[in-house]
Amino acid sequence: MFTSCGYGLAEHSGAVRNQYRWAAFRPGEIQAVPAGVAAVRERQPRREVDLTGFALLEDGSTVGISLLDLSYDGCKIETSVALLPGVKLTVSVLRLGALQATVRWYAEGKAGLCFRPDPIESRAEQLREHERMPLCANVSLRRLGRQPYLAKVFDLSGVGCKVEFIERPKCGEEVWAKFEGLESMEARVRWVDGFYGGIEFNRAIYPAVFEILLARLRA
Repeated sequence: MFTSCGYGLAEHSGAVRNQYRWAAFRPGEIQAVPAGVAAVRERQPRREVDLTGFALLEDGSTVGISLLDLSYDGCKIETSVALLPGVKLTVSVLRLGALQATVRWYAEGKAGLCFRPDPIESRAEQLREHERMPLCANVSLRRLGRQPYLAKVFDLSGVGCKVEFIERPKCGEEVWAKFEGLESMEARVRWVDGFYGGIEFNRAIYPAVFEILLARLRA
């Protein structure tokens, strides 16, 4: 059952409504953009889903939602509560965890959301001491209390790698990474941007073992 909240369009004065003007929504464009929010003309391809959950608004109220499509940078939801473009909320869906998002558009009971990435630690912007080797492979990832799943790996060094998450973790969260032929390794999430992120192994892979692993993954 949907819960009402303080962000309904009907509760805003005409002066506030005048800040938001939109035409018919066209895929790939944002037609309603509040002051201070840049328009996005392109978006990542989205796949249709059928998931239920709720959204937590900044005033502490909750809204029942259904996810209709999903990509790495946003989603479309169905909700009985009208949401103003620019409203920030937290989407909570089983298996996806909590995702920070901003409302981009709303029309006829549906809304488009853009995910807000977690802050990327300054460490990720600094030069790495260990060179990352580009590759395309898989690693088994597991969060605390969750089932493991296969994730894509885009680069690898003896101390960490860049991965594509299915279950989006938070910065600083502990995860377990397992490459075929190696024991599971504890790691810490160092940065998250959408569903991509970097993890750092708690113990570095021994150089000789790393060379063997790299050759195997590239085979």
